[in-house]
Amino acid sequence: MKIAYISCLLMFALAAIATILQIWLELMAWDIYFKVMITLGLFFLLILGVALARREYLSDNKLRNEGYID
Repeated sequence: MKIAYISCLLMFALAAIATILQIWLELMAWDIYFKVMITLGLFFLLILGVALARREYLSDNKLRNEGYID
């Protein structure tokens, strides 16, 4: 879970830095920039979604094994 949060935080920081650089220096064409941002956003959502689903699954298993839920 910690790895997922760290990777999502790094992707968010990378997107913020890329946006600042794109605004001030225009390092790449705008269509390429938008494709990169959309790709980073999709990876962000995918990693975060998988991490949250995994945490929920492990939490349910732990509660089930301890006899709190059937």
